[in-house]
Amino acid sequence: MKYNNVKIDLKPLPVLEELITDLTNKMLAQKRVLADCEHMGAPDTLVDGLKSDIRLLDAVIERCYAQQELIDARAEQIIGLN
Repeated sequence: MKYNNVKIDLKPLPVLEELITDLTNKMLAQKRVLADCEHMGAPDTLVDGLKSDIRLLDAVIERCYAQQELIDARAEQIIGLN
């Protein structure tokens, strides 16, 4: 039996996609809060804390992207060996 309409996608799904999306949404929310705080003249300690949180979230997101690239590279090697 011949199947002309069957498509096989061997590309791995992004394992960390949901985590990256959640962290990005959290970072964007923190940036909105920071903008409001700066506009309203919030205490410097609060503004500094928000900036620190944003830097941390950005670093974690970058790490997740790097881990996803490693996962993808390993999967391509495994597929290449088969």
